[in-house]
Amino acid sequence: MINFIEEEKEFKKILDHFTEELKVIRTGRSHASLVENIMVDSYGAQMPLSHVSAISTPDPKSIIVKPWDKSMLPAIESALQKSNLGFSIIAEAGQVRLTLPPLNEERRKEFVKLVGKKMEDAKISLRKRRDDIRKTILDEERAKTISEDQKFSQNEKMEKMTEEFNKKIEDVSAKKEKELMEV
Repeated sequence: MINFIEEEKEFKKILDHFTEELKVIRTGRSHASLVENIMVDSYGAQMPLSHVSAISTPDPKSIIVKPWDKSMLPAIESALQKSNLGFSIIAEAGQVRLTLPPLNEERRKEFVKLVGKKMEDAKISLRKRRDDIRKTILDEERAKTISEDQKFSQNEKMEKMTEEFNKKIEDVSAKKEKELMEV
């Protein structure tokens, strides 16, 4: 028998991964997740920016990065410039201010296409998982470990779960597209 609680966790992982991928796509507003995973050389080791500094968004168009150790300021500034995210970078008294340039219409449409591609990738992952479950159900029925009625009920439950998660992925995608197209 298929453990649908475990399968739902797998579907949730796919949804969470998709949501995380969308966080790095820049909308018109600043957000700490745009820079928190940029790797910084910290005392000879590579560390995410969020591990060596406080990141805040004082307004919708800027991000402030305050290192906990002021000697890290040049390394942070260098890592931000190498990330090539298109921010203007200004080193101020003990902090780095990033200013987001406004997105033009063409760039917004490119980001919407990227969101659509990532949505399709997430749906493909869901379908692959669904197909694996379907194969397991058929194998169990052929091996006579489940009845034909159980096969149909498990298939129905799997289809409902797949539809539910496809809808969630579409909702997350639509919300991101709406954010991208806001001026």
